[in-house]
Amino acid sequence: MLNRNRQILSIVMIPLFLFAFSSQLFSADVDGQIFSGVRLAKSLEYWRFTGEYQIRLNNNLRSLDNHLLEFVASYMPNKNWEIVPDFRVSMYPDKFEFRPGFGVLYKITWGKKIFIKQFINQLKWQVDIESTGAVKNGLRYALFYNQVLSKKLMFNSGIGALYRWSDNYNGIQFIRMIAGLVYIFDTTHSLTLTPYLGLEDPFGDITYTPGFILVANIQLKGDSKYLPARFVTF
Repeated sequence: MLNRNRQILSIVMIPLFLFAFSSQLFSADVDGQIFSGVRLAKSLEYWRFTGEYQIRLNNNLRSLDNHLLEFVASYMPNKNWEIVPDFRVSMYPDKFEFRPGFGVLYKITWGKKIFIKQFINQLKWQVDIESTGAVKNGLRYALFYNQVLSKKLMFNSGIGALYRWSDNYNGIQFIRMIAGLVYIFDTTHSLTLTPYLGLEDPFGDITYTPGFILVANIQLKGDSKYLPARFVTF
């Protein structure tokens, strides 16, 4: 068991250390980032509840961008649709931000035995309310695809964009793309390791934001009537 834990730790830490070292060589218009956190989930028939804590580093991993708490309640009226209200509190070095949101997911699930595949459409409205008094609206659209490769591995991918409108900015704020793996330890524990590439202000003064998403997932005991959508928060 100890050797296994060391192997898992090496799998996680080696790419992160390499990314941290290489990020120091990035040019001025590239900002290396890491999103790292813990996610709890519980399913109850037609509902799925999740709570997630994340720490986000930017400025080529030299600065704390923010850390956040996000709570999500997904209602599944049938196998294809999910209605998803959520609430996020983000803590920046100089302010707080409260972000209620409301989204709709349409998912298609297929496959045999354990080799399940999912294609997910996400449309979500959010409003960012800062402690400074600023209020910003946003509309997200994202596509996700995931596929179970074996009893221990799942592939996940996605692409999404945020359209922002506020007093000082109107337009597509960012586009983000992900592709990575989820390592499944058992029915309760899994680990998401997903590289991503972001384009901030893609139609203006563009900044490239390569990074990693590293999240420990804990599935609490429970059961749902339908398979919930599987996707990465980014």
